[in-house]
Amino acid sequence: MKSRNLSYLATTLALAASIDTSFAGSDEKQVIETPPVPAFLPGWEFRASPYGWLTGLDGDIGVRGFDTHIDDSFADIAQYLKFAAALQLEVRRERWGIIADGFYAAMGDSGNPPGPIYNYVGANVKEFLGELDLAYRVYESPSGFVDVYAGARYNYLGVDLSGNLNPVGIQTASDNASDRIVSGIAERADEIVQPKLNAYQSASVARRANIEAKITADIAAEADARVKEDLERELVKIRRDGGLSVRTLAKNEVSRAVKTERVKLADATAKLEVAQLRASVDSSLQGAVAKAESRVDQAKKNLSAAINNQITTKAPTSASASESWVDPIIGVRAQWNINPKWYLAAKTDIGGFGVGSDLVWTLQGTVGYNFTDIFSVDLGYRYMHTDYSNDSFTYDVATAGLYVGLNFKF
Repeated sequence: MKSRNLSYLATTLALAASIDTSFAGSDEKQVIETPPVPAFLPGWEFRASPYGWLTGLDGDIGVRGFDTHIDDSFADIAQYLKFAAALQLEVRRERWGIIADGFYAAMGDSGNPPGPIYNYVGANVKEFLGELDLAYRVYESPSGFVDVYAGARYNYLGVDLSGNLNPVGIQTASDNASDRIVSGIAERADEIVQPKLNAYQSASVARRANIEAKITADIAAEADARVKEDLERELVKIRRDGGLSVRTLAKNEVSRAVKTERVKLADATAKLEVAQLRASVDSSLQGAVAKAESRVDQAKKNLSAAINNQITTKAPTSASASESWVDPIIGVRAQWNINPKWYLAAKTDIGGFGVGSDLVWTLQGTVGYNFTDIFSVDLGYRYMHTDYSNDSFTYDVATAGLYVGLNFKF
């Protein structure tokens, strides 16, 4: 047992003697470096960036012919924001990188009535944007970098619109349309009668009867055609001013009641012209003119009532739809390092090109601060404008607001 302990002591002393003693007697302490811990997937860089985009909306939304204009800042719609989440991920190796971005928001707000036919419109919008890009670094130095990227952005929109009709506005639109139609008929009727007025006044009684019959037939035919033409034009105007569907007041869907009143108005106009002709040669017939004018006035009111009824029964008060599409995009982003802590960053892209949206483009500018090598914060502004339409769905809206991003690098 004693010999084993002596052997162990000798071995220990031999090892101690083999250590470099060149620093013996010095006051300096020997520094022993710890080997670096291998990085996770050497050569690769990863970034996770949850962010907030405090958006406002400005533009036009239309669903199945029910359109509204929305112009609200984030402060206006914050109380209606139901849920929002956003995250950007990036993986990079040398000059190449892959960027994935997802944004979702559900919000509701009141929109501006599209015309006098409505006094209130409400909109609920659910929006998801999913983007995947391939990036290439064209420049990099300690002062910053420049990347170009290309990819695709998936868009999903779910829209619910509701509105209240404005009876006063509908009545005004109907009356104005009827007034313009009657004025147009009267002008055309005068054009038919004036060339025949002298001949009528100098003709015999029998001849006057033939002229009256001819004038009645011409005015009735012309007035009916004119009423139809003017009515279609007025309905288009009401449709456009009121934000209504093409199908709501389309010329091939004019109600039976409107068509009936149109014919009656043409007939009343023809009889008024004949009554005025007769009164031009016999002043005792002025009473007949007054009665004929009364019939035209009544026909005008009946036509207005028929138009009012068609608008009221056909104008939509609610509509729901969802759309999804993919936009190809190309863009560039850059960062300038002011100093080791502060930096400026910007990015812009454009896309759609008629493949999905007619056009979509974004612009973002931020100022950033590096708290550590791993964690930084971005604060700035982000703007996106999307112009998309498909059959009965329209989304021509600018989404913009304050951008706040947290960046975790590893």
